[in-house]
Amino acid sequence: MPKKIIIAEQKRIAALLFDERVDKLIVAQGRYQIGDIYIGTIDNVLPGIDAAFVNIGASEQNGFIHVTDLGPLKLKKGAASITELLEPRQKVLVQVMKEPTGNKGPRLTGNISLPGRYLVFQPNGQGVNVSRQINIENERNRLKALGVLIKPPGTGLTVRSEAEEVTEEFIIDDLENLIKKWELIQQAAENANPPTLLNRDEDFINRVLRDHINSDVVEIVVETLEGKERAKSFFGQEESSIKVTQFNQPGNLIEQFKIDLAILNALKPRVDLPSGGYIIIEPTEALTVIDVNSGSFTRSA
Repeated sequence: MPKKIIIAEQKRIAALLFDERVDKLIVAQGRYQIGDIYIGTIDNVLPGIDAAFVNIGASEQNGFIHVTDLGPLKLKKGAASITELLEPRQKVLVQVMKEPTGNKGPRLTGNISLPGRYLVFQPNGQGVNVSRQINIENERNRLKALGVLIKPPGTGLTVRSEAEEVTEEFIIDDLENLIKKWELIQQAAENANPPTLLNRDEDFINRVLRDHINSDVVEIVVETLEGKERAKSFFGQEESSIKVTQFNQPGNLIEQFKIDLAILNALKPRVDLPSGGYIIIEPTEALTVIDVNSGSFTRSA
């Protein structure tokens, strides 16, 4: 299934197109974004729900962390409750795992993950996992063995599907870059006064390509010549058949590929289905209600 990736870097919106139809949207806007790493302070500990609120910025929306997501913050092995693990004003290193919704702040985790081109590095993780999308047994075994060999003790690795058939040299380089990144984050955390943002993927083009490039992609469209050069440099020394194009037509990139229309349609409460049925989606503060209606669909199948 050939696909295009459209990247509107100025608005930090990207889309994956399949047969000129928007198949997926990527939006990186707002104060808190998934993957952001902060040094924050515990604001309040709630033993009734085994959770705590974390101050990670100049906002009324404190982050929320549950006891199951504490990771390395859970140092006291025999602790029976969250009040024995965390206390007000304690400094904590956390990562955003879910963006704010409504009046709720971002969901946080102490299990830090650093994604790379071929690997995801978990500084406090364990073991080596290989993407299920790699289904050739010999290749899975090769990547598993390589991961066990190169990962630092006491850390975890996830081998991404993009690592399939990639040489050991490129994979090792990717890991070394992630380890250096983690070392810089740790150094910054020691010297920073919380709450402080320590790390964010500011290069939107690199972020989109890293997370969404695969063998189905045939073309990448960007806004500027400088963006085109960065998209090309993403592939480094690898041979790539993917075409990288600078958008130079009149009008807006988002409007040209009907991405704005796709966003408007996605936000509508009613979604008509090809069968004749339809669904109604109504978000509330606690949950999202999805009502399935048969509409004009009357067949038994």
